Amino acid sequence: MNYYALCGLKVASVLPLPDLVSWAGDGRQADLSIRLDEVPELENPHTSRPLLQIADDGTCRFEMKAVAAYRVDPEGREIVIAPHMPADAPDIRVFLFGTVFAIVCFRRGLLPLHASVVRIGDKAVAFSGVSGAGKSTLAAMFLKRGYSILADDVAVTEVRDGTVMVQPAFPRLKLWRDAMDGLAFETEGLERARAQLEKFHMPVEAFAGEPLPLASVYYLEEAVDPRHEEMRTLLGIDAFRYMKTAVYRSKLGYNLLGSGPLFAMAGRVVGGVRSVILRRIRTLARAEEIVDLIARHETAG
Repeated sequence: MNYYALCGLKVASVLPLPDLVSWAGDGRQADLSIRLDEVPELENPHTSRPLLQIADDGTCRFEMKAVAAYRVDPEGREIVIAPHMPADAPDIRVFLFGTVFAIVCFRRGLLPLHASVVRIGDKAVAFSGVSGAGKSTLAAMFLKRGYSILADDVAVTEVRDGTVMVQPAFPRLKLWRDAMDGLAFETEGLERARAQLEKFHMPVEAFAGEPLPLASVYYLEEAVDPRHEEMRTLLGIDAFRYMKTAVYRSKLGYNLLGSGPLFAMAGRVVGGVRSVILRRIRTLARAEEIVDLIARHETAG
């Protein structure tokens, strides 16, 4: 059995998970167990879609054809994996730490955001946006400037006594080759996120391994003209509207929780952080400028 730390959870897994930090904490029992076994289709699920089934008792089955089938128990305490390829293939971990882990989060009352997170001072700052918006690339820019990484792609949040906390996830960034080349990171010897993709798992030594309060969420949008660039704080309903778009696998959350509970979770998070639109022309040539802009904004409070 292998033991790891993931977003505040102690994970016991028969499957080696090189993305994660080995557990070095207390001797308590695992919060989440991962094992290999058959994962048959659910009988009479109340939700049945091409990739997802949900049973009346809350059990979830997710399957990515040619990769693996996964089952998550109603409390988000166990994941069973039936691989359709070698069990150590990175493709299996892509969906394990993506959609499947989102199910675990929703079941445990945690809100996953589609965001990368860095540490600035004693706070966490998140970068959210649609796929391809540059979340991981921006985090990598901060990494090159000496900042620590807290999470990439999926950021797990919870509210503690009114404070929004972000849990440490993986000590790695997922970056496309063009970003790696543009930021002068080596790709040789790195594992690809999926065999057919030019996207790599880049290990990160500067990893913030403790939960941090979330200060701000920057919503990344692309400008096609310099006149349309802006950085603007969002308030009220606008901040809430953007937060809803930042929830990782939000449609899955609706299916598991219903819109009311999911919106309530998002409302508690958005009420405790600063929400900022960051719209700019996407180019690595301005990396230093963007990092300085955000760092000054956070330092100024």
